[in-house]
Amino acid sequence: MAAPSSCKRLSDLPTPAFVVNRRAFQENCNRVLTVAYANGIHRLRPHVKTHKTKEGCLIQAGLGGAVESGLPTSEVIGFVVSTIPELSMVIGMACQQRGRPFSDVLLGIPICKSKLSAIHKLKSKLASATNGDGRIHILADNPHQVDFLEDFLSSTSSLAGTKWSVFLKVDTGYHRAGTTCDVQGASLAKRIIDSPHLILKGLYSHCGHSYSIDDDVEMKNLASEDQTELFEFMELLADYLAKNGSSFDISTLDISVGSTPSMFAHSGPASMPNNFELHPGNYVLYDRQQLFTGACASEGSIAGFVLARVIGHYRDDRNAIMVDAGATALTKETTPQGDVCAVFGRPELECYRMSQEVTMIRCRARQNGAFPFDEFPLGSTMLLIPNHSCLAAACFVSYHVVDEADSPFGTDAKIVDEWTPVKGWA
Repeated sequence: MAAPSSCKRLSDLPTPAFVVNRRAFQENCNRVLTVAYANGIHRLRPHVKTHKTKEGCLIQAGLGGAVESGLPTSEVIGFVVSTIPELSMVIGMACQQRGRPFSDVLLGIPICKSKLSAIHKLKSKLASATNGDGRIHILADNPHQVDFLEDFLSSTSSLAGTKWSVFLKVDTGYHRAGTTCDVQGASLAKRIIDSPHLILKGLYSHCGHSYSIDDDVEMKNLASEDQTELFEFMELLADYLAKNGSSFDISTLDISVGSTPSMFAHSGPASMPNNFELHPGNYVLYDRQQLFTGACASEGSIAGFVLARVIGHYRDDRNAIMVDAGATALTKETTPQGDVCAVFGRPELECYRMSQEVTMIRCRARQNGAFPFDEFPLGSTMLLIPNHSCLAAACFVSYHVVDEADSPFGTDAKIVDEWTPVKGWA
């Protein structure tokens, strides 16, 4: 529900509501661009799934008032999306902006047959707007995906002679999606290379096993192992292709790595500065999970919050308050630190219990005395930090934007904009 025009400050909003601090969002994007460049990574392909907005894409691309640092930055060469509506949003921006980075988009989940017609329509729209210069890439990790891609492309008359660009998803240790980095993976890569309907554009890995790490040295080692696994697979692939009569040049492949926890731990290989890219996503908003990993240095870098209102005082053995944001606004995602969320700027408070529409908050066990009820009167508002901002943001149809340099800031912050995320899956 959009906020009434009378809502000038966060405290005026109906709750729960999702809040974005644009200043922190901009600073987070700028830091990733500068640190990646300093680490030898000159190409960034940010993920949009966290925010799902045009305004967020512009800031990620350095076109939305990003904070200037005076330092050299990586180039945003394209985007990653997770859904067809996200893909449609970015392609729409490509049609308006007439060029990169919006005209180079990877659908970053393994491809399924039901999405092919929608992708075909968007590819046609992009080609028309960019005179054929745009690219939509898809992700594959199974031979059956090649089968249905070839069936679709060979049976659609308007696609005669065209080739679709494919990134091969490889598993470097997370063990979620991705083909194995062995002969099985090499065989699938060759199958794509040999297809008259497909082009093997690159290799894609997600360093998702970094989310459980909170040590800088361990994170650096994991990022190094992730890249080593990829480069060793490339050597195996080159040998496999040569033995099977293929002249394909693997040095042309783009290599896409990373995750938000590991993004500052990756280093660009000197041998391939022009086709090595990083693809973080959560960094724009951050959350309690990223406070744990250390990717987010402090609460001051958090850019996504849930605004909640105090609706209950319990001055008995509960010694707690209740707010009107629960699992339907924050989700029940967990983090290694525990707690269901956190009160922004109040580390002494514990968000200890959540149900569908409410959360209970009390003093931590180490705190003595009664809860400070007078600081949180009935009807007052507070900002909650989600455990996982991607999931919390997805609970809302609009984001209320502030532009605050100080941290923590209060709910008297002025609303300066409203962003509308794309929703759904088709």
